[in-house]
Amino acid sequence: MSIPTRGLIFKDSVDKVRDTVARPSLDTFYEVQFSFGGENLSSPWLSSLSSIGKNRTQGADFKQKMSLLCTQAEIPGTSYLTTQAVGHHQGIQEVFPTLRQFPPLNLTFYVDADHLILEVLENWMTYINPLSSKKKLNSYGRLNYPETYKERIHVSKFERDTFLRGNDFGGNPRATTKASQYEFVNVWPQNLQSLRISYGQSSI
Repeated sequence: MSIPTRGLIFKDSVDKVRDTVARPSLDTFYEVQFSFGGENLSSPWLSSLSSIGKNRTQGADFKQKMSLLCTQAEIPGTSYLTTQAVGHHQGIQEVFPTLRQFPPLNLTFYVDADHLILEVLENWMTYINPLSSKKKLNSYGRLNYPETYKERIHVSKFERDTFLRGNDFGGNPRATTKASQYEFVNVWPQNLQSLRISYGQSSI
């Protein structure tokens, strides 16, 4: 493709590109679903959460409450590990991709007043590496098998008009946007960040 000439540079009014630039994606329309246990609900670490009552989840399932309190998520990015080739062409250093890698998924939650979110994440991490005894100074830890604690998480990104149906005010079929869905497999918590608590002005 050649360099654009004066005749190829866009010089028309903004009205001709208004429909294109006026519909950016908004980052506040999304949903995170926690498919813990899969279809048969056989994850062993979930057994410790069987005693959670409906009063702590406000009548909902604890996975649904986690989905509602997940205040930030990330659409996965990607990058390449590269290698350099020097000397194939005189005076030129070339860079080629080797392995493709994905960054970890970061989720941010509101901590509910019942501390249910903390309990779920702490129990999950405790099952991965349980201690022989929590009260002995010489307690030791061992790791469980990955198949018993790895789960699936689904992130859906949609827009304000994704689920609208029917016709618009002009009687034309309403144009809707498509939802993008991502599935994360073999997920397990790697880092639970510390929470700051202090006297002073209250914050969430």
